[in-house]
Amino acid sequence: MSSDELENTIKNFVDKYNKNIKLQNMLKNWSSKVLIWIRNINKGFVVRIEKGKVVEITKSENFNEGNVKIVGDESILIDMFKGIKNPSSLYLNGVIEVYGPERDQIILDKIVEEIWG
Repeated sequence: MSSDELENTIKNFVDKYNKNIKLQNMLKNWSSKVLIWIRNINKGFVVRIEKGKVVEITKSENFNEGNVKIVGDESILIDMFKGIKNPSSLYLNGVIEVYGPERDQIILDKIVEEIWG
């Protein structure tokens, strides 16, 4: 996998997420596996969340991993996780795709709102 920049960007985002006490309290009962899939290279990262805290980030070549999927081109995902581009706008304009249970999608929206609000 060639996306060191995306991996570092995700790690920085996860660090902000894990340090946010409000999110930790709000999501203490949430566990999930989120696949961040890089459409233009068909590879991605799985972010495993246990009781509201990210506990692991692994590389993946399997699109079927994760119960929630965020799909986009590498440069868009980097800008999104850096907070340069608004995930809601990207989704509404069809630039990224999000798949998974509605509850998880709502939680992702809350996380974005809290971190980049």
